[in-house]
Amino acid sequence: MRVVVRLGLAGALTLAALAPLPARAQQAVPPVTIITVDVQQILRDSLVAKDVQSQMDRRTERYTKQVTDQETDLQKTQNELEHERTVLAPDAFNARMRDFQQRYDALDNRVQATRQALQQSYNDAMTKVENTALQIIADIAAERKANLVVAKAAVLFEAQDLDITQDVIKRLDAKLQKVELAPPQVPPPGSPVGGAPSPPPPILH
Repeated sequence: MRVVVRLGLAGALTLAALAPLPARAQQAVPPVTIITVDVQQILRDSLVAKDVQSQMDRRTERYTKQVTDQETDLQKTQNELEHERTVLAPDAFNARMRDFQQRYDALDNRVQATRQALQQSYNDAMTKVENTALQIIADIAAERKANLVVAKAAVLFEAQDLDITQDVIKRLDAKLQKVELAPPQVPPPGSPVGGAPSPPPPILH
């Protein structure tokens, strides 16, 4: 006697799931080899990144001193205008006011332009550092035959030997000792500068 078993759709799918995959399908899924890396730590702790930050700090400090000296001079002019309001003729006082306002606006625009140019120089230098670090990460991945690199911030738990951050920092320190900050490309006076203008100083009350 022959027994016929009828399977519903769910049963057929279950059997299909349990059936071994064809050899071609098995070969199409390579084993996963994972490494993790903390790029932010590399861009913070590597020697070249620290040097770029040090260059930026020195430039910012030097430029801040220059701006402070010019602001002091403008403050002196403002104080003089306050005292001269009652002794100067209206036309003379207004002319002095216009000259002061032009000097203030020029300094304000220059400060904004230079701040943006300094930031761009820093960003360009750090991009070179990051690109070199990414190439080193790719090299290590190839050496370990890793086919998946995961950001360390996205990992909750990992085996100790999966993190390559310190190895990348070590190689980066040996490969790239210094990246010079390019001179800031400050637009000439009168050029438009991004961002909202600062309000004028309070002179008249």
